[in-house]
Amino acid sequence: MTSKIVTLLLLGLVVPGLCSAQSIKPGKWTGTAVNPDGQPATLTFDVTETGDSLGIVIHAGLHGDFTATNGHIGDKTITFGFKPGPEVQCTLTLEAEGSYAGDCVDAGGSGAKMGMRMVPPKE
Repeated sequence: MTSKIVTLLLLGLVVPGLCSAQSIKPGKWTGTAVNPDGQPATLTFDVTETGDSLGIVIHAGLHGDFTATNGHIGDKTITFGFKPGPEVQCTLTLEAEGSYAGDCVDAGGSGAKMGMRMVPPKE
C-alpha cells in the first residue's frame, strides 16, 4: 500500500511538469525582421509571460511600436499577431541557442512573408 502512495505522489510531481507549456524568458529581447523585399530591420521586443499567454511589444525604431495579439507559447514555438499595416501572423520556432526564428505571414491573403528572429536577453 505504501509503494502505491509513493508512486502516486511521484506521478503528481512529475506529470504536471511534462504537461506544461514551454517557458520563455521575460525581458528585453533583440532581433531582426526581413521584409518581403529583403530589407532587414533591427528590432527590440519587450516580452512578458503569464501561463501560456505571451505578451510582446515590438519596437521597430522609426516604423513605430506594435503590440502583439494572441501571443501563445507552445512546446517549441511561439505564435502571435500584430498589425504593421496588414494583420500579420507569426510562428517562430525555438532554436538550439535559445532564440526563436520563423516567418510572419500576411493574414489578409496576399501570402507575403517576413522573416523574424528573436534573441533572448543575456544572463
